[in-house]
Amino acid sequence: MAGDKSEKPTQQRVRKAREQGQFLSARSLISAVEFGVALTLLSSFSTSWFSKMRGVTINLLQTGMTAEMADAQWTKLIRDVLIEGLLPLVSFGGILLAVTGSANLGVTQFGFSVHKLMPDFKRLNPISRLKDLPSQNLKSVVEAVCLIGLLVASLNSFYQDNTDALLRLPFQSLPVATAMVASMLTGVLWKAAFLFFLFGGVDLFRQYRRHMGSMRMTKQEIKQEHRSNEGDPQTKGRIRRLRRDMMRGKMLKSVATATAVVVNPTHYAVAIKYDIDSMSSPVVVAKGKNWLALRIRTIAVQNEVPIVENPPLARALHGSIKVGQPIPPEFYRAMAEILAYIYKMMGHGTSA
Repeated sequence: MAGDKSEKPTQQRVRKAREQGQFLSARSLISAVEFGVALTLLSSFSTSWFSKMRGVTINLLQTGMTAEMADAQWTKLIRDVLIEGLLPLVSFGGILLAVTGSANLGVTQFGFSVHKLMPDFKRLNPISRLKDLPSQNLKSVVEAVCLIGLLVASLNSFYQDNTDALLRLPFQSLPVATAMVASMLTGVLWKAAFLFFLFGGVDLFRQYRRHMGSMRMTKQEIKQEHRSNEGDPQTKGRIRRLRRDMMRGKMLKSVATATAVVVNPTHYAVAIKYDIDSMSSPVVVAKGKNWLALRIRTIAVQNEVPIVENPPLARALHGSIKVGQPIPPEFYRAMAEILAYIYKMMGHGTSA
């Protein structure tokens, strides 16, 4: 069918879609990257951060309860709290934002379009939103059921593996218990991160197929695109005719300055130019067949250019040499005889 979009999108179609802001989107994978990066940063820096905050807090409380402090001391304490407490959090947020942005650019292949910044009031249409609700809800429900099932299985596995450790927690000191809980939670979170990456990979594959499917083209669209790239055949033909006419007119003008015209009496005419002082060999300046041969003969007669009948040579020159090219060596002898005849004829004319 002509309207069946069964063809893969062309590079021009993909480029146009990117210009309009249609990029591959994989929010689940981006969320998984965010979660994984956040978990990595927490695992790497949380222990040192909590240790620093514990020291700063103890110092703040001890200093505040043991002595009178001036404004300068309060300022120093507050500055230490901000540096030790908030600066790592700002760095944490900056790294998370940079990695997330890089992941997004990687998925979209560094796609950015101003078209997306323009307001699109069609997105505010509630009817189109309601039409998409069944498919979106079904997808969300399936994903939620699968994810909840996997998380329940992971929690069950966590409980079975750590039952003894959980029962010993009430008898441990607070630092030891905190370390045990943190270790167990880290294991659970890494399992969750694995699940998120798994769902993100599946979602990326599904979104890729959906994205490429939305850009598929019909055979008619591909033909129209090819026609627009190549140009209208009628316009191209008209341009070729104009170019051919211009070249033909320029060629016919050079017949007036030719040295001789070699002709087959009715079909072929080849105009030759040779200057013994500036040319190493004769050059074909014009050639034609049938009507064009008659035009060359007429211009030659009007400008008193010698016409020599030599049917074999005229056919050979017309078929093997382009306009503007010199005569090849295999024609030197025949051309020498013609030029000698012409020069002899011109000499007789001058002496008379």
